[in-house]
Amino acid sequence: MLSRTILTTLLSGMLFFLVASCKSTTMNSPAESNLKETTDQDATQPAEAVDETETDAETTETQSPFAEELMTIPLDKSGQPRSLTMEETIKLVLQNNNTVRLQQLEIVKADTDLLKEEAKYTPKVDFKAQNYQKTDKTLPSTIFSGTKVSQNTYTAGIEKLFESGTFLRLEGSDTRFDSNAGEGATALSNSLLSRLAQPPVHTGAVSIQLQQELLKNSFGYSQRRLNEIARKQSLLKREQLEYQLTGLVVQTMINYWNLAIAEQEVTTSRLLLNNTTNIRNITAQKLNIGLAEGFELNQWNALVSSAEIQVEAAELNRNTMRRDLLRTMNLDPNLKLTGATDLIDELPADIDIKKDTEYALQHRPDLKAIDKQMEIARLSTELADNNLLPTMRIGGKYSSRDWGRHGTTAFNAVPDGSYPETGVEFYMQYPLWDEGAKVDARNARITLKQLTIQKAEITRQVKDEVVQGHDQIRVSFQALQKARNALRQTEAFYLGLVNGYQRGRFTAVAVKNALDSLVQARQALTRASIQYNISLVRYDMIRNRIFPKYNIDIDDVIYKMENRLEK
Repeated sequence: MLSRTILTTLLSGMLFFLVASCKSTTMNSPAESNLKETTDQDATQPAEAVDETETDAETTETQSPFAEELMTIPLDKSGQPRSLTMEETIKLVLQNNNTVRLQQLEIVKADTDLLKEEAKYTPKVDFKAQNYQKTDKTLPSTIFSGTKVSQNTYTAGIEKLFESGTFLRLEGSDTRFDSNAGEGATALSNSLLSRLAQPPVHTGAVSIQLQQELLKNSFGYSQRRLNEIARKQSLLKREQLEYQLTGLVVQTMINYWNLAIAEQEVTTSRLLLNNTTNIRNITAQKLNIGLAEGFELNQWNALVSSAEIQVEAAELNRNTMRRDLLRTMNLDPNLKLTGATDLIDELPADIDIKKDTEYALQHRPDLKAIDKQMEIARLSTELADNNLLPTMRIGGKYSSRDWGRHGTTAFNAVPDGSYPETGVEFYMQYPLWDEGAKVDARNARITLKQLTIQKAEITRQVKDEVVQGHDQIRVSFQALQKARNALRQTEAFYLGLVNGYQRGRFTAVAVKNALDSLVQARQALTRASIQYNISLVRYDMIRNRIFPKYNIDIDDVIYKMENRLEK
């Protein structure tokens, strides 16, 4: 039997070395360099919700790290949902939105390819037992070898492949050999042959094997690039997610403001209905005293019906937009969320086309993503060129052996190297007419050229978007100023008309039309104000300043689930 004590002593030192080297070469995942998530109390929650959150926190600590607490919408003093600031809107989306939560989980898997690549360099321990027995017919050739041969081999080893392309293996073995040579009747009758009879013999050996790739993966040339490709692909997913989140946040802000427009349209349509109903009632009264014709009342009845349809359509549009917004925020669909919020009505002082263009070119996630793709393409090109080289490997093996009657004595001379066994190997392979490798190299260069063209196109697009966004802000601001002036003029016209109506100079219909114009002018001002703010937000998206402007650490959002798993 193999001596466990001796094998353990011989292998323990090498095992420690291999494990230590494995740990030292293991790469950290891209997310490990990111900031840890901080879980501050949500300022937008009511006091009761905060207390409930603190109470539930103790129970969720023992749950899965993927367990998630959703933010609740802030309430006013009457217990109804109050209007949200833009920062609160963004935090609600990033905390609650299901698309965000799905992508946060997807980021956790972003290092899969890298970990699989690095898994090839983990040490491997193996144990093997072999039993060999043979029985032959008594022949002249078996007089010296015996008719019955038994051989048992026990082997334990540890091996590791390094990123440098170096393969190292340490192995210990014990082989027990037994034969009935010299034990047959013929051998016993011959004093010379009877000397062949021997008890079982144990052969103990400790071997070390070393191999090194010289060309295709010379000292880890290919593997380093494979690992770097896997790392950059993980970072690429991060840039793509940031770009996706930016679009989601901006669209949510626009939808929130559009809800305000829809609410204003409901108010406007109701006022128009009231105005039309009042004129219809006045016409009915005049008809009763003979001052109006019946067809006039018919006309106003039709106008009231049309106004009622407009009210219902406006309410349906508002409710649809509200449900869509609540679904995006993953909130109760029955909440009476209002779109009212603070709006900017002045030109910002931090707009500079030249500086904003430079900032956008440095920080836009889509440009960063194309840069990552180009880096991956360059590495793939180098890898494809390297794969055209032949495989050339050199290796060697050294064993120290000893023999004994028992397994415990078969290793006595192994440390001295008294009975060494050595071997050297040189191996070379080159595939003929390998069109696959040539095609890979060609496609890698084509991909790099395509990405170069795409980057130039995206760069120009970003520059044009900055200029267009600046022009949109200017035009929207001018429209806002004109809407203010139109409202002032309409108010003056309406007040003057009312004054003249009181003196009998104008009809009720004229007053009604003036009031309709006033209501529509107010709606136009609201729409112009919101459109101006939308142009500002879109400009911030073009510059990629959405998250810094509203104090959002996007890395905390992206790596939220991954940070939880690390805790």
